[in-house]
Amino acid sequence: MISRYLLLALFVLISGLSYAQPSIYEFDYYFDVNNVREHYNAFLVRNDDGTGFIRVRFPDEKTQTPIVVNMLMQEHYMGDEDENDSKKTDSSILIFEGIDPQVIIGGADVEYDPDVFWFEKNKETGFYEPWAVVSEGDNNEDVQGEITKMKLLNQEDLTKELVSQYFTPKDEFYINLFETTVRSLTPQQKNTRLFLLVVANTEDISIGTTCVVDKDVTYKTFSQLAEFLEIQFVPTVIFGKEFSKVNVDNAINAIKPAPGDIVVFYYSGHGFNDVKSSQRFPFLDLRDKTFQNYGGAYTLNIEDIYKRIKAKGARLNLVFSDCCNADPTQTSLVSSDGATTRNSSIGWSMENCRALFMNEKPLSVLMTAASKGELSAGNTTGGIFTFNLRESLEKSIGPFFFNVSWNSLLTTAQAQTINKAKHTWCKQEDNSRKVCVQNPAFKME
Repeated sequence: MISRYLLLALFVLISGLSYAQPSIYEFDYYFDVNNVREHYNAFLVRNDDGTGFIRVRFPDEKTQTPIVVNMLMQEHYMGDEDENDSKKTDSSILIFEGIDPQVIIGGADVEYDPDVFWFEKNKETGFYEPWAVVSEGDNNEDVQGEITKMKLLNQEDLTKELVSQYFTPKDEFYINLFETTVRSLTPQQKNTRLFLLVVANTEDISIGTTCVVDKDVTYKTFSQLAEFLEIQFVPTVIFGKEFSKVNVDNAINAIKPAPGDIVVFYYSGHGFNDVKSSQRFPFLDLRDKTFQNYGGAYTLNIEDIYKRIKAKGARLNLVFSDCCNADPTQTSLVSSDGATTRNSSIGWSMENCRALFMNEKPLSVLMTAASKGELSAGNTTGGIFTFNLRESLEKSIGPFFFNVSWNSLLTTAQAQTINKAKHTWCKQEDNSRKVCVQNPAFKME
């Protein structure tokens, strides 16, 4: 029975205009236990939102035939387990642990005791780098392992020979890489237009920096998607001194899609709601001057925008808002920043892009960052919700999944936002720090 395995994870969060990519690593390592050296190889996938998995390959002790185990990952900063005391958190150390090990290849009776891998932040580069891997020994004493090889994998490295070491021909990743026939769009499909309307309050004193990041990464994601699909891209971006309700109204009215087109509306800024209101979704704060009052002539409800866009008759309508959904006297929360490591360069899946954006069945989606009564958190790397929505989208169009759907994409973005908030400290108005609470809400029709 093998008593050790390595869980190795790399935590990647968006930085500025970076193109969201997973971190894919291959590792060789060993543990010395009771004068016996146990060798392992690992294939790690770590997504920007903190999700991922690792496949560990090692020989059976008796037969020496290969065993491959798949594990999900969970991560936290050192000391982050105490949700009531932010002072215990050491953000210079990231800790990664394995959960739910499943045997993919080899003996089904193999049992595991999780290892823990620590990453330390390099102050010069800002990246988190491997520091130590430990596993609990037989006497509850930590045993430290040794990494002998660590390679960041890119698309050209993912040969059938390498991938077959960790995946079976039935795995989705294997099928996407080697078995799927790539189909281009038809000439008629390439006439599809993707209308993108981005509205961002980039000059706001409190959240302007966050809104700039949200605006730029949203534009970049959808412009690259249109380029990848080879469809027409029709963008409108309202920000800076052009930010106003009048301009938003006019931009919405100007969108005139054909029945096969795609319309995407995205808002990053302040939002509010009244507990006495029957509205579930927030009102957007579209004031362009500080002396203007909340509401009235300077607001639109995001659900009303959704209804207006849906009525235009496009095949796919996506309406998103990253803003607060609470009393207007409350302010947006500033959350702690994330960690960064180096990304792999991995291409998108054309079939997954087709499934989400070229499906002939009409679909409309409305999603906002926080449920009624909640605030929306963000930091220098953007809004928590925007980050997780974008990461969920890029995971869905990546090579590790197929049979993707908008329901699974949005549910994942919702769950990851909730999880990220629970593990993020938000600065309060009195400068104290509390765990963030943020539950995105959405509907599909």
